[in-house]
Amino acid sequence: MPMMTAKSVEEYQANRTASTDIALGYSNHVLAMIQTGTLEPTDWAAWAPNVQDPRLLAPGGTAVAIQSSLPGITYNSQRFSGAAVPRSLEDVLKPQYKGYVGATPYAAWFDHLAAPELWGLQRTTEYVGLLADQASGLMRCNEEDRLLNGEFDILVLDCSQRGPLRLKARGAPMEFTVAADAPLIAPLYMAVPKNAAHPNAAKLWLNYLLSREAQDILLEVSFVDSHLVPGSGTARQIETLQASGVKFAQLDVEFYQRNDEKELTRILADLQRIIQKR
Repeated sequence: MPMMTAKSVEEYQANRTASTDIALGYSNHVLAMIQTGTLEPTDWAAWAPNVQDPRLLAPGGTAVAIQSSLPGITYNSQRFSGAAVPRSLEDVLKPQYKGYVGATPYAAWFDHLAAPELWGLQRTTEYVGLLADQASGLMRCNEEDRLLNGEFDILVLDCSQRGPLRLKARGAPMEFTVAADAPLIAPLYMAVPKNAAHPNAAKLWLNYLLSREAQDILLEVSFVDSHLVPGSGTARQIETLQASGVKFAQLDVEFYQRNDEKELTRILADLQRIIQKR
């Protein structure tokens, strides 16, 4: 996503036809394209029957949220079950989990927690330092097989529910839970570059992708859909936690606009050095 974001911006600034009709990314990628004027603003409500909820849209209708990722804790259910499962990031630091934890080398999502409206910089920095000592090593979000072969038993934070739910559906002893003290919803967006070769076809495709039919296909093949589309499977996961008092933070484009995207990028670099013990 970072590479395609940079490529989309470069193509637009060079006045070349975009190499893709649809750009894909999370909020930080979309914001970078908004700031450079790369994306086509669209009045979706005027014509797209499946894109009527304004919560689906980035500012100016420049992008549409097509899925809702839930960062959290992935674990091997043969190793931990019931009361032994870590339910929060603070739980992960308990002595009984030392030697079982894997962390991501890129400190996934901790830069977001460092925003003033969430944990703040001090608490997040202290936590990542403790996590670096608690973890027995580093692994990427798409390497859940390392939780199955016994190298690790817990991954914190996993980028989304997609990987563990896919493996669980195949019969693997894999489970995922949203951390009770870090409940985050990260929209995955699609957008149409101004210099797209087929902008109208791209917009029609995005409208279709927000239909219940297409969302059901997404849920079936990737185990993630948009919680904002009626009938959403992801929404049921979120609503179960909300009923127990969990309040989710939305990591949408507006979140980055409120919290200084450049500062979050600087903080992330610092957190990555801590988690990698550099």
